[in-house]
Amino acid sequence: MKSLFVWIDAILRRLSLLGFIVASALLLIVGIMGAADVVSTNILMKPIPGMVELSGAILGVIVFLGLAEAQARGANIMIDVSTQKMGPRMLRISTIFSLGLGVIFMVMMAWLTTRLAISAWTYREVALGALAFPMTPFKAVAAFGAWLAAAEFIRQFVRAIFVGVQMREVKPDV
Repeated sequence: MKSLFVWIDAILRRLSLLGFIVASALLLIVGIMGAADVVSTNILMKPIPGMVELSGAILGVIVFLGLAEAQARGANIMIDVSTQKMGPRMLRISTIFSLGLGVIFMVMMAWLTTRLAISAWTYREVALGALAFPMTPFKAVAAFGAWLAAAEFIRQFVRAIFVGVQMREVKPDV
């Protein structure tokens, strides 16, 4: 049974890192697209059609794909004023409680983004603007990222209960 958890743990960490790498690449692409649109608008006096809509769709994907790795690294915002003075037992209880809330929130978020992706596919939703492109792929990848983040919260929650690992498992590079 322990080997199953180790295997699941390793798979989730790899998927989380992959999501982070894809989100980083997409962030670079959005930056290049934005720069190209600004240059085109100011020099050629003609904006690139659909750049604003496409950038907005990609930014939603970036947020959801990067969420799991941010949680895994402990790189998210954490207010530790109240936890600084806690003893080990209270810190563990606080960690389990906050991760439990995180699980509930992320599962709800993943469920809702999945419903949005299914709805976009059902109605063949397209972006409104100069360039009409399908929204389903963007919403589907965002839903995948939300489920990945939910899985990361669940992974940390289970570890906190059975192993006693604190929230900041991996120190971010500073």
